[in-house]
Amino acid sequence: MKNKYYEYIIIYLSVALVCAAIGLIVRATVVAKGVDAFSANTIFWLITGLGILIYCILTVLIQGLSDKMIIFFFSRRKNVKPEQLEASKPLSLEDIRSEKQEELNQQKAERLGIAIQYSRKTLAPYISDADMKLLYEYIEMYSEGTSFEKITIQPVKIKELTTTDVCHFGWNIWNHFNVADQWGAAQFLKTVFHEKLKDVELKTIKKKLKIFEPNSTIKIQEILQTIE
Repeated sequence: MKNKYYEYIIIYLSVALVCAAIGLIVRATVVAKGVDAFSANTIFWLITGLGILIYCILTVLIQGLSDKMIIFFFSRRKNVKPEQLEASKPLSLEDIRSEKQEELNQQKAERLGIAIQYSRKTLAPYISDADMKLLYEYIEMYSEGTSFEKITIQPVKIKELTTTDVCHFGWNIWNHFNVADQWGAAQFLKTVFHEKLKDVELKTIKKKLKIFEPNSTIKIQEILQTIE
């Protein structure tokens, strides 16, 4: 308590000295301009007293504002609802795993949506509506890592496009999902577009997945993009 008392004395004495110094500077300035000694002394004491008064007022205002802010924040903390406190607790390992799995599922759904939209925009002129629906299912199966080597499905009929076009389409889908090697992509194409590729060997399909052909209708896309 005694130390606190001395601190106040030092603070206020320092403020008084600073204000007096300012008052002396102002007094010397007005004297130099021809003001009489009585008026100069009056200005000196006025400046000194006004400076001390302003400091005291600011100190009271700042302290009062600080006290109100402390009371406000503490009262808000006391009024926190139990469910809010529950929500602020650290997540359990199971919650973290569930959130991560949900995030992965969301990413898979978005990638599948991009692939389906790309397929619809790219192949709509060349296959029927019914076959397009089948293709959506097959692309989803492929995105999940399904092997098309030993399964029997209803092939998708495609017209006008060349073998290279179909291979380019397959490479774009393979590169987008990246769920298997290129042999798996070649098997996917041969099974899904069986009528188009029935006379083409699997190794030839794999070789032509990314072969450059300037006149091809479907181009290689390193990043799968859709056309709105």
